[in-house]
Amino acid sequence: MKGCIAVLGAGGKTTAVRSLAHRLCGFSVLWTTTTHIYPAAPEDCRLRLAAPTAARLAAALAAPGVVCAGVPAGEKWTALPPEVFAAGCRAADYIVCEADGAHRLPLKLHRPDEPVLPAGTTHALIVVGLSALGRPVEEVVHRYALHSAWAAAPRTPVGVEELCFCAEEAAARCPLPQKNIRLLFNQADDEKLLAAGRQAAAALTRQGFDCWVGALQKEDAFLAPWVLGG
Repeated sequence: MKGCIAVLGAGGKTTAVRSLAHRLCGFSVLWTTTTHIYPAAPEDCRLRLAAPTAARLAAALAAPGVVCAGVPAGEKWTALPPEVFAAGCRAADYIVCEADGAHRLPLKLHRPDEPVLPAGTTHALIVVGLSALGRPVEEVVHRYALHSAWAAAPRTPVGVEELCFCAEEAAARCPLPQKNIRLLFNQADDEKLLAAGRQAAAALTRQGFDCWVGALQKEDAFLAPWVLGG
């Protein structure tokens, strides 16, 4: 295995996973989750495997392309059993794993048992959704009440400080060298959001983090080389 990328945070995780898988599709890629995902669309992968055996997954990953695999749980898929995931790690060149859930909100705080980084994670991509800017934390931060001040004042508007807090909180949950953690301030869809993202990124760059500000829906070619550059 060349790399196992855990994608966490909020505000574009699925888009980031799709982009990484697409850009790495010249290799053998396992697209999966440790939490819950909707299965990849047929046009986004070579093969979808629901509850595969270890042997079936390994055989599927013997050729280049993207294989999306998980265990059906209603409309979504959940994590592969450890022995099946381990077989995928042995067979794949790259693992791209959605390791967090945020109920479609642009920001996220974590319980003690979150995020769920897969065994063998080599790189972490933390996504921070800039569309939260200016909106009350109770409307845009999943589990906002885990921050005591926000629980007491749920109408606190999200500014640069709040964006930084969510990014730092997620990074603190990643047991990886800082050089292998990337902070993506996503959804920079206008000049105001771009400016806020750049302010937040500058503050965290001063702490040694590698940051990027952009909008994956508009441009994603940078993502895979940047994430794997560490």
